[in-house]
Amino acid sequence: MRHWRTKSCAVLLAAAGAVALAAAARADDRIRTGAGIGYDGQIVGVAEAGLVIKVAGADRTVPFADIKEITASAFPDLKRAEGAFARGIAGEPAGFAEAGRLYQGLLRRNAPPWLRVVVQWRMYGLYVESGRVSEAVDAYIGMARVSPGLVADLRLPSPTEDDHEANKTMLAKVERTLRTAGGKPYADALRNLRVALLLLEGEPRDILPLLEPLLASKDANVRETAMVRKLELLLVTGETAGASEWIEQVEAAVRDEAKPEMAYWRGRVREAKGEHVAAALEYMRLVILNPAKNRNRTAEALWRSGKALEAVQAPRQEAVAVYNEAVKQYAGTPGAERARRALARLGAK
Repeated sequence: MRHWRTKSCAVLLAAAGAVALAAAARADDRIRTGAGIGYDGQIVGVAEAGLVIKVAGADRTVPFADIKEITASAFPDLKRAEGAFARGIAGEPAGFAEAGRLYQGLLRRNAPPWLRVVVQWRMYGLYVESGRVSEAVDAYIGMARVSPGLVADLRLPSPTEDDHEANKTMLAKVERTLRTAGGKPYADALRNLRVALLLLEGEPRDILPLLEPLLASKDANVRETAMVRKLELLLVTGETAGASEWIEQVEAAVRDEAKPEMAYWRGRVREAKGEHVAAALEYMRLVILNPAKNRNRTAEALWRSGKALEAVQAPRQEAVAVYNEAVKQYAGTPGAERARRALARLGAK
C-alpha cells in the first residue's frame, strides 16, 4: 500500500508539474494595437521590426508603431504603467509622473531584454508627450545607437523656442552623433532636428544648404519634415510671400496622416500676414481635427489662437477660454506653460 501511494504521489506530482508548465505556456501576455487587435501569448523577445510574441506556437512580430498597450502577467507593474501612460496622454499630468516611476521600477536586475527595450521606448514617448525635449533627444540617440530600427518610425520633437541653453546643448549632441552616423537610418531624422535647432540658435542663411539634400530624400518622412522646416525657415526670415507659395507645395506633398497638422502651418502663415482671425480659425481647426496626435503642437496652436484673439481685441473671455484649454488639457507642454503665463498676464485663472 505504501509503495502504491508513493508511486501515485509521483504520478500526481508529475501531472501537477505538467499542468503548471502548460499554465505557464498559456496566453498570459498581451499586446494590443491601436487598431484594436489583441495578440495573446507569451512575449519572447524584440526584433528590429518590433516586439515578438509567441501566439499558438508561432512567433508574431508587432511593430512598435502599432502598439497601444502591453501587459505581461510576470510584470503586473507594466499594466499599471501602461494605464498611467494612457492617462497622461489623455491630459492628466500625474499620469506621466506615475508611469515614469513604474516604468523605471521595472528595470530591476532580472528584467528580460524585451522589457528593457519596452521601457526605453515608452520613456521616449513620455518625454515627447510631456514636453521634455532634451530628455527625449537623449533617449532617441541612445536607442538609435543600440538598435537603429527601433527609432525608424519615431517622430523627434520640435525644440522649445525660449529654452536656449537646452537647445545649444542638444545641438552639440546632435552634431557629435551625426559625425559618426554616416548613412544609418536615423541620420536624416537627426539632420532635420539639427535644422530645427539652427532655426532657433543659428544663422538662418546657413540652413538652406543643409535642407537641400533632405528635400531630395527618397524617404517620405524625411522629405516631408524637410519641407516643413523650409516653410518654418521662410517664416522665421520674414519671407511671408515665399511661405504662402511654399505651403501649397507642402500641402500637395504630405501624406493623408500629416494633413491635419497643416492647419497649424496655415495658421502660422496667416499670422505672419497679419490675418489674425483667419489664423485663429486655422489653429482651432487643428485642435478639432487632431488634438491627441501631437500634444505639444496642439497646445502651441491653442496658445497662438489665444494670441490671435487678443490681437483683434476679441472679448477677453474668449482668449481666456482658449488659454485655459491649453493649460488644463495639455499640462506639461511648452504651449501650456506659455498659455499659463498669458493667463497670469490677463489676471485670469
